[in-house]
Amino acid sequence: MTEDPAVDVNKRVTEEWVKETTPGERVHTVMKRTYEPQTVATIAERAQTTSTTARKHLRTLVEDGFVDEITFDDDRGSWYKRANRSVVLERAHRLLDEVDEETLTARVTEMRETVREFEDRTNAESPEAAVINGATLDSAEITKWQTTRRNLKLARAALALADAEDVVGNDDAAGDRGESRGVVS
Repeated sequence: MTEDPAVDVNKRVTEEWVKETTPGERVHTVMKRTYEPQTVATIAERAQTTSTTARKHLRTLVEDGFVDEITFDDDRGSWYKRANRSVVLERAHRLLDEVDEETLTARVTEMRETVREFEDRTNAESPEAAVINGATLDSAEITKWQTTRRNLKLARAALALADAEDVVGNDDAAGDRGESRGVVS
């Protein structure tokens, strides 16, 4: 009886991944796609490493702001998931790679107007509030409003990131070594 070719391919790809990467790289890769809290044991298994090694790398990722640690009052231990801020930064970078700032600024203006039209029409600040207040919106309109609000927030984050990167780039060119002078008192 022969082994299933799909299983054999998956096994070879996993072996190659383990051979060509460090445990830290594998934990990072696993956490890139971990949006719901998971145990260290689950993450270690997915990363093909030990729980001790996974925990060490997870601590570093938490310190770097890439991962959030979730603790419980009972004895479940710490669970980990991708930090929302790292997802936002990734999406903002991707958006800036795909769209120039001028076009993105124009889209922000268009999205603001779309959101404002929904707010004026329903006399509510969100689709949820509009529904609670009894506004007559069909599901397509609710989805459009929700999607536009989400996209507007991501576009604003991308523009803010581009602005911040310009400031840091200008500071570096002027000899500032990345200190955050005057940012927080």
